[in-house]
This record gives sequence, structure tokens and C-alpha cells, in this order.
Amino acid sequence: MPVFIPFIFGISLHHLFLYYPYTTAILFFSTAVYAAVRKKLLFVLLIALGIFFAFWRSAPHIDETDIWNRELRLFGRFVPSRDLTSSGQPVRIFRPESIAGEEPDEEIRSPGSGEVIVYSEFEADSDMLYELLLKTGKDRTRLNPGGAPVSRLSGKIVSAEVKGAAGYSVTHEFNKSRDRLNRYFLQNFKPDSAGLTASVTTGETSYLSDSLKEAFAVTGLAHILSISGTHFGLFSVVLYGTFLFLLKRLPYDALQRFTLYIAPSQAAAILSLPFMAFYLGLSGASPPAVRSFIMIGLFLGGLLIGRKGAWLHSVAFAAFILLLFDPELIMNLSFQLSFIAVLFIGFALERNKDEEDLPPPSPAGPRGKALKFLKDSLMLTLAAMIGTAPLVAYHFHYLSLISPLANLIASPLIGFGLVLLSVVSSFSFLLSGHFLLGPLVSVAADLSVTLVYGLARIPYADIKIAAFPPVLCILFYAGCLLYLLSGRRKVFLAVPLLPFAVYLALSAIEPERLRVTFLDVGQGDSAVVRLPDKKTVVIDTGMTGRETAAFLKYSGVRQIDALVLTHAHPDHAGGLDHLKEKFSIKEIWEGIGSGSEPSAAADITQRTLERGDSTGGSGYSITVLHPYQGFYTRDGNDFIAENNSSAVLRISDTKASFLFAGDIEEEAEEDIFHLGTWLKSDVLKVPHHGGRSSAGADFIGLISPSIAVISVGRDNSFGHPTPEMISTLEGTRILRTDKDGAVKITSAEDGLMVKTFRDDRIEKAGSLEDEWKNIRKLFRTW
Repeated sequence: MPVFIPFIFGISLHHLFLYYPYTTAILFFSTAVYAAVRKKLLFVLLIALGIFFAFWRSAPHIDETDIWNRELRLFGRFVPSRDLTSSGQPVRIFRPESIAGEEPDEEIRSPGSGEVIVYSEFEADSDMLYELLLKTGKDRTRLNPGGAPVSRLSGKIVSAEVKGAAGYSVTHEFNKSRDRLNRYFLQNFKPDSAGLTASVTTGETSYLSDSLKEAFAVTGLAHILSISGTHFGLFSVVLYGTFLFLLKRLPYDALQRFTLYIAPSQAAAILSLPFMAFYLGLSGASPPAVRSFIMIGLFLGGLLIGRKGAWLHSVAFAAFILLLFDPELIMNLSFQLSFIAVLFIGFALERNKDEEDLPPPSPAGPRGKALKFLKDSLMLTLAAMIGTAPLVAYHFHYLSLISPLANLIASPLIGFGLVLLSVVSSFSFLLSGHFLLGPLVSVAADLSVTLVYGLARIPYADIKIAAFPPVLCILFYAGCLLYLLSGRRKVFLAVPLLPFAVYLALSAIEPERLRVTFLDVGQGDSAVVRLPDKKTVVIDTGMTGRETAAFLKYSGVRQIDALVLTHAHPDHAGGLDHLKEKFSIKEIWEGIGSGSEPSAAADITQRTLERGDSTGGSGYSITVLHPYQGFYTRDGNDFIAENNSSAVLRISDTKASFLFAGDIEEEAEEDIFHLGTWLKSDVLKVPHHGGRSSAGADFIGLISPSIAVISVGRDNSFGHPTPEMISTLEGTRILRTDKDGAVKITSAEDGLMVKTFRDDRIEKAGSLEDEWKNIRKLFRTW
């Protein structure tokens, strides 16, 4: 076993200890006893060394909740590139060396990647060091299943002071080169072609459109967008082959003298390494790129000394080097997917080699070699696909069915065409200012984009996968390990898939219930209703629709049966276009007094809601309580009139009822007050985010909810919910999306089951009880 593996295992144990301390201790001591019995004490020492190293390098925990809506002092430098937001606002990326609060000793750590988004037209020199006084924005963190857990730190410059010239940095020089290339791509190629070329050349993926990223995901080609083994492998083969070809064509006398000191293969390896190192810097040195560079570097180094190392040693060494620089990488999804794909490919090649060692049944001709090439290519694609499938399905909620075909067709075009042409042209551009093969690169990029979009449009190219418990991933990889340890006995082949089969069987017999998830969309509203007949109803979209789309994707939803827009204000209906782009929508329902524009899509049924409308299915009903034909507001402006025209719906089954009150204010509440018991509900979506102009005491008393959900944004400027609203709701359980995150309420036989995203997350464990809670969360999903 490679000596680096126990060290990596120790780093893993350190991170596991934070959440499962008792389980980790049992695992460590069990391993230590086993190793001692087998007289492998070095194994135990390397594990312990990995644990202590990760502990030593781990960053101290700093509360990140107090970084918003305040002034911070940042010291560092700007990234060379300058971009615009979707609204056209100038934005720069600042890489701070330190961040301080108002107190001199107040240490701040930026969430996410550590980079800070600065909204400013400030003309900064990326070669200088700056001290910025930054006014941070609102906390835009969204706590939803399927969403990004942390918002990047951002703000506007209050003041900026030059602190001198920044020291020479190789990384910074590469960033300047990357920026020059990205600018060229954006100015000379079509938008999608520019985004694709930048991603495979400089590793910059921010220029990729959502539609192109989705097409690559659907076709199982997303790995191409991250510079890794495919890119480095092809580039190294071309470099090595080119140099070897040129060296062997030296004049005979020169070649003869040359080979007295070094073999042509060794010289080709030496000449290839600097170019590979330059491509690594140009690509941004992401974990997959560094892993690929190390493994190829080891291979070329093996040629120099006349040895070829075992592939598993190379993989372990690459992981070891990366984790020496940053032990936190072991929790990085890109790191995990990259190494898991390589491991599964490696084990597949081992098995294939064992089969090839057997005597062939007959000599293979050109046709046989071609078939063997196709078979091997398909085997490697399937190996990587199977190995990464559980993690891809868990995090991205899809499984590409067309991946093997797409990789056979598109990977050669992008790899041998676009990547090689672009990298060679990039070298010439940086050296001479001339993009040598620009027209060919543009054509290759256009063809690649067209091909990927075409493959993605094939029916059933992928399947949407609803969220499943994380323990299934753990059991899958444990089953794969058992298969390998058993000597690859076929009887163990089904073990990794058995947990998924059991879970699917149990899910199939579980009865459907009325479930409502109130999403955290900031200062806005959006709720997703899952009806007992498995239909999906979305009530409002929030400002952007992105949070709603992410949750629907997390839930495995392909089609929205009904999208209800309570009224036309953007915090409720602003995400309509985004949802129309991402999902098939059967019907759009709007209140009769709404100011929304009718849907232009011919395949979407438009329904206008008014009081008395009702629909339903087996065991449930949906009733419209407001507005009605002829309703108008006597007081206020158009904004208040639109609020008071909000559609009010009551959804109920045999056990529970939910009242969705939109943004109605006092006048609309008075207008529906006479409905009496029709309003009584177990759960109330509090109108107008808990503002003082809505939900008076009499109205709340009539509804008599046991649970009140307030959809409200963190740090909102309106003061929602108001103290008066909280006082009015006294005696009712209050759930707030700004504090609790997404809220899920399920109708059950024994009452309402409530789950909040904040409580459902796996947290660091300080006791056996905390660990037991985390263990139970491994077996649950939202």
C-alpha cells in the first residue's frame, strides 16, 4: 500500500472528528489495533501524523455572521480582470491578505473562496497593494436545500489608499496573462464559444452561460469544463511526441553524440515539463489540474530515470502534495470527484490488463483494433461515470444516460481540436501578441458548442434524481472497497448498489402526503407545494426564481403543474422567466386583479383566479378566497392596490390546512373577514412579510393558526417583521425564513411535522447527543 494513503486517511479522520468524534475515535483505535496485530506500526504513526497535521493547519473557527452591513478594512491586491454584473454594474475581485473589523484585534475571515466582490468604478492597479475601507452589503445567504450555503462577501468602496507596490508574484503574473487571453476570447468569439474556450484554456468558468453549463451536465461532459487529466494528458502527449519526433530527425552525427549523454525519450520529457508547468499556471492551478500535472510529471520523471511507477502511488502522491498545501481540500467536491474518477479508471484498467494477459483467441486486425479502442474508451468512460455517479447525483441531482456516447463523440473534438489549438495559440499570443490559429479555434469552439447542445436535446439524455440520504453514498463506496478487498469476486459486485435498491423500494411504498416548503428567497415569497397525487404547485417565485429552481431540481422535479403568482410585484413574480426557462410549466394562475403580463408561451395554460374557484384531487382541495370580480381599493396608491389584489388560497387535505395570503393589507383583510370559518387554517403564510399594515389581531384570531410562517429577508431595510406583528402572533409558533431558513411542513396522521433547514444541517458535535443527531441526519433527506 502506498505510504501516503494512511496520511491522507488521518487528514480525513480529523475532519470526520469535528462532526462524529466518538465514531472517529472508535475507527482510529480499531485501525490501530488491527495494524498492531499485523505488525504495521508505521501505518498507525502515519495516520496519527495526518491527524495532527490537519489539526495544526486547520483555520480557527470565526463567526461569519457579523460581516454584513458594516465597514471592514481590507489589505491586499485586486485581480487583474474587471467585469460587469448582469445589470451592467462594474465589479472587481479583491484578494485580501487580511480583513479587520472596527476593533484592531478583530479578525475576520471571508466566507466562500476568500475573494471579495467589490462594486466600484475605481480604477485600480493590480500591481499595487491597497488598504480598502469597504461597506459590506446585505447578507444574501440563502438557507435552502439544494442551494449554496454561503454568500460571498461583497461591498462598495468607501475609501482606498495605495500602500505601495506589491511584491513579485508568479500567481499574479499568470492571472494577468489569463486576463489578457480571456479578453481576447470575449472580444473575438461568440459568447458561448468564448466561455467554452476560456474554461478549457485558462480555467475561467464565469463566462459560461447557464444553458451551456446545463448542456454539458446533461451530456455527462461537465468534466471537460474543469481543466484536469483530459486536458493535461492530451497536451503532454502532443508535446512529448512533437519533441521526440524533432529530436529523432536531428542530423545523424548530432543525434549520435547527443544520445551518449541522454536518450531522446528523456530529452523529450525534460523539454515537455516547462510547457506543462506553464499550462498549469495558466489554468489557474485548480485541484484537478494540479493532480493531473503531478501524475503526468511523475510519468515523465519515470522516463528520465528509466522507471514507471505504479499508478496508485502516483494518485496518492498527487493527493498528498495537494493536502500538504491545504488539508481543507479533502472536503472540496472538485477534489473528491477528480480523485474518485481516477481511482475507478485505474482499477478498471487493472482489470482490463489482467484480461489482456490471457492468450488472445485470434490475431487482431485493423477492425479488431478499432473495436478494442472503442471498447476501452467506453470502459474508461463508464468507470469514471459509475465511480462519480453517487456524488454527482447527490450534489447535482441528475444522471446522464447519454454520457458514454457523448464522450466518444464530443471529447475527441474538444480535446484534440479545441484544447490543443487554443493552448498552442495562447502561447503564441502571450509571446507575440498574435493568436496564431484564431480562426481554427473559433470554428472548433463553435462546432463543439453546437454538438453539445444537439446531444443535450436528445430525449431522455438524462434523468432527474431527487435528493436521497447521504448514507447511501457512504455505503456505495464502502461496498466498492469490499469488492476490491474480496479479490474482485463477482458475488460482491451487487453490494454497492444494494442500498440504493432498498431505498428505492421503501420510497415506492411510502404514502404521499401534503407537503409545503416555504423557501428562503430573501425579502420575497416562494413556496413549493407537493400534493398527495404527486403534483407540484409553486406559489410565487421570489425576486429571481433561482432559489425556487434550485429546490425543484433538488427535489427531482421536471414539471411544474401549476405556478401561482399571487400578484405582480417583483419580490413575488420576478423569477417567472427563470422558471419558464428551466422547467416545463403546465399552467400559470393569477389573481383577477393582478397587474401581471399574460404568459406568451403557447403551451402554458393561463388561468385567472377569483373568489369561489376551487380545484382538487384525491384527498385535497385548493380554494381561492380573494380577489373577486369588481374588487378595488379605496385608499392608497397603485403599490398598495396591487398588494390588496393578491390572490389568497387555502390548500387543505383531511388533516391540515394552509392559508397563503400573499401581500394583502388591511383593506383586503376586512373584505374577506366575513368568510369566517373558510379562513380558519392550521398554517398561515403571514401576509406582506410581517409588515405593520397587514394581519391585524382580529384577522389572526379568525384564522387561529397553530403555525405562522414569515418569509422575510435578512437585514431587510423595512424592519420586517415588526414588533407589533410578533406581539399579534403571541401564542402561535413563529417560523421565519431569515432565521430558520427554508421551512417544511408536512400533514401527517398525528398532526403537523415541521422541519427547518437550519436545524436539519449537520453541525459540529460537542457531545454524544450532538453526534447521535448528526448520525440520524445521514439517514434522512428533506
